[in-house]
Amino acid sequence: MAVDQPPPEQDHIYAEAMETWQGIALGIRLELTTPAEGGRTRPLVDSPEQPFSYRPNWGLPTMKAGPCGQAGALVYRFSSPLVSPGESAHAVIVPPFPQMISQWRAEAKTGAVLPMYEGTRICGYGTILWVKDVQLPLTEADTRRFDHWLSGLGSGF
Repeated sequence: MAVDQPPPEQDHIYAEAMETWQGIALGIRLELTTPAEGGRTRPLVDSPEQPFSYRPNWGLPTMKAGPCGQAGALVYRFSSPLVSPGESAHAVIVPPFPQMISQWRAEAKTGAVLPMYEGTRICGYGTILWVKDVQLPLTEADTRRFDHWLSGLGSGF
């Protein structure tokens, strides 16, 4: 089965391109839709060497469904090496745009369900399990905490 691999040129683009600023990270339970439901046909790949390589958009609770009602948040990592259509996994997502942080803070509450978009199609749903203030780019301490949580050893924040 073919899987999506992040392009090598994207390695650490996020961390190198950003100045230090205050942001948020969200722990979610991601459930991918099936191809029959209009979702992906190939699995998502966790890439520990290239965090933030998967960059879907998300629908916040007050946004209209569809292409105009989307906000970007990069996936730091997944809890599983492969997440196939119809499966679920934990993930940590980080909104990268400072101008959107106030809206994410206002709307991204524990228990909220966010549709995950690739273009105009919904490819999954993320249920927010926790929200944490972070410094961006992420500190080494935060990446260790997130990796610990994603490995199933951590209990959340």
